[in-house]
Amino acid sequence: MTDGYSAMQQLGRHSTENPKLAELPKSGGSRYMSTGPQHERYAAWFERRRGPRDAQDEADLLAIADAYDAAIMSGSLSAEQLESVVEGASSPRGLLRNNATKLLMKLSGRWPIAADAISNMFCSRQAHVRFAALCSLGRETPVSVTEALLKAGLRDKSSRVRWKAADRANCLERRNLVPEINAALNVESNDKARRSIELDLRMLRDGYWVEHESPGWTSVTARLHNGGITCRAVSNDEFRAKGLEGILAELRK
Repeated sequence: MTDGYSAMQQLGRHSTENPKLAELPKSGGSRYMSTGPQHERYAAWFERRRGPRDAQDEADLLAIADAYDAAIMSGSLSAEQLESVVEGASSPRGLLRNNATKLLMKLSGRWPIAADAISNMFCSRQAHVRFAALCSLGRETPVSVTEALLKAGLRDKSSRVRWKAADRANCLERRNLVPEINAALNVESNDKARRSIELDLRMLRDGYWVEHESPGWTSVTARLHNGGITCRAVSNDEFRAKGLEGILAELRK
């Protein structure tokens, strides 16, 4: 894996400044533009959200959005911009982490240095940072990075990281990792993680999970075409009448 400090230095050498960025309006103390698409989406979302609001969290997330917008609009990702997004993705604060990981995921599909940053995050001693690194893996992230981190995640010392590795493998449809997920399930000792890993394994490998719950009833969980899942309790009479394939077809409509 690329050393984080060296990677940042390398990025700094190869990044080029876009003179148009200097003309972009700035506000709120942000080092970057404040009128980009991601900034505007977050600002509008904050206004629609119900419940208590945290001004500091919102300001920090808008600053991260500014860094992201500046990179996308200039076509050049600087070390400073990447650092801003990585810090947000690594944060223990949910609002920052949950949104910055999505931005880092998008960056990793455009700039290899962003994918290297995800690898560096996974080297952290803090489980929540390793968890966030897995959340940052997307379909456009280089396969070599995704495969390495998912495999390592399945063997991680944190049960939370282990089940997230299985979850991401399922979401990204990495069926080639079924043997590794099955091996992880066989040695999993945490009940919650085991349940989660088994669900992801069955969804990835089979596309469904049938469980006999209470007398006369069966629970059928199915993977949807968009990657989501749905579940329904089915009476034994209905199960016999429609068959598994019929019930799965109904669930996936």
